[in-house]
Amino acid sequence: MRISKIGLAVHEIGRAREIIGIVVKYGLSEWVTTSGFGKFFVSKKRLARIERYNQWERIRMAVEELGPTFIKFGQILADRPDIVPEELRIELKKLQDEAQPMPDDLAIAEIEKELGRPVKEIFREFDGNRLGSASIAQTYRAVLLNGEVVCIKIQRPGIDKKIELDLNLMNFFAVRMQRNNPEMEAINLSGVVKEFGKTIKIELDFHHEAASIIRFGHYFENDPDIKVPKVYSQYTTQRILVEEFIQGIKVSNLECLLKSGNDLKEIAKKGMRLVFEQIFTHGFFHADPHPGNIFVLEGDVISFIDFGMMGSLRPGHMQFLGKYVLGYLDRDAHAMTEALIIVSGKRNFARFKDLEFQISDMLAHYKYLSIDEMDFSKVMNESVDILVHYGLRIPADIYLLVKALMAIERVAVTLHPGIDFAHEMKPHAIRFIARQFSPKQLVSEVFDSLMEYYKLIKELPSDLNEIIYKIKEGRFRTQIEVKGIEPLMEHLDSASNRISISIVLAALIIGASIISQWEQVRWVGAVVFTLAGIFGFWLLIKLFRRNKF
Repeated sequence: MRISKIGLAVHEIGRAREIIGIVVKYGLSEWVTTSGFGKFFVSKKRLARIERYNQWERIRMAVEELGPTFIKFGQILADRPDIVPEELRIELKKLQDEAQPMPDDLAIAEIEKELGRPVKEIFREFDGNRLGSASIAQTYRAVLLNGEVVCIKIQRPGIDKKIELDLNLMNFFAVRMQRNNPEMEAINLSGVVKEFGKTIKIELDFHHEAASIIRFGHYFENDPDIKVPKVYSQYTTQRILVEEFIQGIKVSNLECLLKSGNDLKEIAKKGMRLVFEQIFTHGFFHADPHPGNIFVLEGDVISFIDFGMMGSLRPGHMQFLGKYVLGYLDRDAHAMTEALIIVSGKRNFARFKDLEFQISDMLAHYKYLSIDEMDFSKVMNESVDILVHYGLRIPADIYLLVKALMAIERVAVTLHPGIDFAHEMKPHAIRFIARQFSPKQLVSEVFDSLMEYYKLIKELPSDLNEIIYKIKEGRFRTQIEVKGIEPLMEHLDSASNRISISIVLAALIIGASIISQWEQVRWVGAVVFTLAGIFGFWLLIKLFRRNKF
């Protein structure tokens, strides 16, 4: 196996062996053998089994040991029912983005290196005890020279190179597993890995997170119910983020909130309203509003932190959500099915009636429950599962949307168990649908369509002239793309290689027989004949083992 062909450096092979060792350690030997690569590193005698745990638990344990890149990938897969089975998703949801804290003196050295000055020249005070530690970065509290309290987020040294290394290996293994397991073709695992690679590389550049905070703050600058942290752009780089320190109570600390005199029901309603406005009004939302990322300030003001994971919705995505919510509130399976078809990108779906029946059957389970007793996020998650069952794909941002809605619903219900999540969302959905069909919006869409037709009619004569000219000049060409013949081409290529080798072997044997007739060089013929025979025998064994006869 040539290293240049698989694009791995020497240190990457060491990491690959480490990955395979962990996979074998947790008894996932079938992953090693079917990858087509692990057998070069691990013998069957070393394959270990852990009988106390099922395979899904062992996968989760292996991912935890593999490190931050794999943990974050596992967290993303936990929200993708189109890729992994439900049993594995349950285990992957247990993954925590935790890591061994880096020494504080090392973190401070990285801050000084990134800012180009000692911390005492930039900050009036600097608390050397970390606030928190995650796989990618660590956070600290400090006070600027002007007295403003800030939170400093500093990346771990060399984390970008480690992640790049793991992404290369993940992509390599994904391609090999997909090639050796044809049933995985529909999942497009290599495509998912590439999509994840883009996401995590964005997360590694703190300029993107800073831009998200600034954009988020612009949307809510006149809203008294929310506090968006200020970003200090003059101190922010790709590896360090300096933002306003949020001094508040975590929304999960119910005892402290009650002692401070906060109204839990009001906090729940405000939190839901803010998330609904992010989604329905701006189409740009905090994708991870779990209790640890939401603080309550004085006056029941809400503040979100950690803007590393954000979701963006296209108009079609928002149209799906508005239509789906109204269909849910009316228990209208037809409207909910239409919404799901919209988001899947299928204008005409042959099995629409079957899909609608499945949605209707799912709603029947909640027939004797009122809307406020139903769990909207659970119903939406089940709808997505049904859609995936019919082989329809959903954009990644929709999975982030479902995740965000489930998270904020859990927060709201924890704060006030009797709150009606769907009822609180209804006016936002109605306003959005009303905007979609407002006279101004309809006139705008009609105008845009007329402009497209005008452009088409205007350019049509010149396009026809160009086609006619190329036909007259004999330069008109058509290109036909035939899909699905790649396996056949690979098979033909492999067969032609074997035929070529066989011809060369036959030529060597014949040549050796002729040379052996000459007394002076008879020994040369014997050597060539022997080598050709050994090589030919090896080729026959390989063909028999692969059932090529």
